[in-house]
Amino acid sequence: MRYVATIQPVHPDNTVCKHPVTDTGAPKDHTSTCSGRSGYIARCSGCSWRRTSKTEAQLEDLGDSHLRSHLRTAALATS
Repeated sequence: MRYVATIQPVHPDNTVCKHPVTDTGAPKDHTSTCSGRSGYIARCSGCSWRRTSKTEAQLEDLGDSHLRSHLRTAALATS
């Protein structure tokens, strides 16, 4: 099985934001109900691992590290 770590932008209440926003995180469409992005959430498709951060770059590193832990676990299980 292949595990994937996905990163999505979130609102201040940690709901996923799918609205177009400016570089500052404010909604582009002023009539939108979007309150703007407050950060990002990373999730693993193979387990309950979740992390939040203000920056997407930090979550990329954490996600890569977490995915490598699945490789080590699988290798140990087959040894």
